[in-house]
Amino acid sequence: MNRLLVRGLTMGYGERQVLRDVDLDVVPGELVGLVGPNGAGKSSLLRCIAGLHHARAGQVKLDGQELPKLGARAIAQRLAVVPQTCVPALPVSVAHFVGLGRYAHERFFGGPTQHDEEVVERCLAELALQPFADRAIDALSGGEFRRVLIAQALTQEPSLLLLDEPVQQLDLLHQLEVMEFARAFTRRPGKAGLVVLHELNLAARFCDRVVLLHGGKVLAHGTPEDVFTTAHLRQAYGVEAVLGRCPGTGSLLITPVAAAEAGHTRSPGCS
Repeated sequence: MNRLLVRGLTMGYGERQVLRDVDLDVVPGELVGLVGPNGAGKSSLLRCIAGLHHARAGQVKLDGQELPKLGARAIAQRLAVVPQTCVPALPVSVAHFVGLGRYAHERFFGGPTQHDEEVVERCLAELALQPFADRAIDALSGGEFRRVLIAQALTQEPSLLLLDEPVQQLDLLHQLEVMEFARAFTRRPGKAGLVVLHELNLAARFCDRVVLLHGGKVLAHGTPEDVFTTAHLRQAYGVEAVLGRCPGTGSLLITPVAAAEAGHTRSPGCS
């Protein structure tokens, strides 16, 4: 993978415009966090990049190729999406469900090959899902099913992994495991990740760069320290926040302390 390049992306639903002239870059070796308040356009941007929504204007390129011109099968061979929600139609086994991710690589006739089966087995092992291989997916916990969705995405052997709120409704341990895996994936040769997050402290700890959306536009982008300033947090989220450092990791620590007041330019407790 060379890089993901998004330029001037604009999209909407009917008369409602959701994204306006968005620019975004993701290069190999990095995990980029996509953050912003509810309704900022985060999931819509991710779905546009994946080719699941049509943009009204702008370009999305991967490896210098415009994604809309590649077709669904070719896109699926380059990037994979871990959705925010998924309701399987049938209570198939975990192994079968994970194997569905190989559709982009399977032959049109003849079914899965030995290589396909080996890829599925490897992805099950990577997410510690081998003990669940024969279990029906409707018998899994939320954390277990989230790992199944990631394993299915990995079977596509993508260079770019898109994760839409992957820690939503997970407990602290499973949040940590998912984010550690996402970052580890991007450390593999030629791999990169883009993750939508509401948990700003997780973004500050695990993401190399952060893109902050507000009102369908990019308000700020850069390192967590560049993006998570009191001014940006006030403008985007309407809160006054105290910034510090986590004693255990040294990463930026964000603590919202009050709703922002009109004209307020200084956060309580900050000098």
